[in-house]
Amino acid sequence: MTTVRDVRGLYAYNWRVLRDFSDALAKLPAAAASKDRGATYGSMKNVFHHILSVHDGWLNVTAQGASADPAMREKDFDEVPSIAELRGYLEKIIAKEEGLLEGLTEKGLGRPIQPEWKERPHALRDALMQVTLEQAHHIGELIAMFWQQDVEPPEMTWIDVRLLNAGDPGPS
Repeated sequence: MTTVRDVRGLYAYNWRVLRDFSDALAKLPAAAASKDRGATYGSMKNVFHHILSVHDGWLNVTAQGASADPAMREKDFDEVPSIAELRGYLEKIIAKEEGLLEGLTEKGLGRPIQPEWKERPHALRDALMQVTLEQAHHIGELIAMFWQQDVEPPEMTWIDVRLLNAGDPGPS
């Protein structure tokens, strides 16, 4: 069974990966990040925006009652012109999620939460895993789109990112 300590470690990993991918996306020409590449949400920018919406929807709106940035959450993916705007949204999401995890208890992991897009409630522990796994799926899409442009994507392997978070640049 997942513990609060496990969740905090997992989210330190998630946030590092999101920040690193945000940085890498910001280095691309805007046209490259916004180009429709036939992915689930078209462009790299929009796939990244979707990942942030998943975090915000499950862990802020549903688990905490409010979006980290309601104005940004309301925007259609194509209304957001740049990765820079998404970076601001990312930092607000992380700050709000940090608050959730700081106060989280073992009992709290079992707390039922009811997303508006689901028919029944689910344990917070499952929502935390849903967000993590969905992030991983879409990061895989971003990796493929970086490779299509002959750009090396940021590190995302669990072991290496955890070493980086601990201040150890490796090699693993």
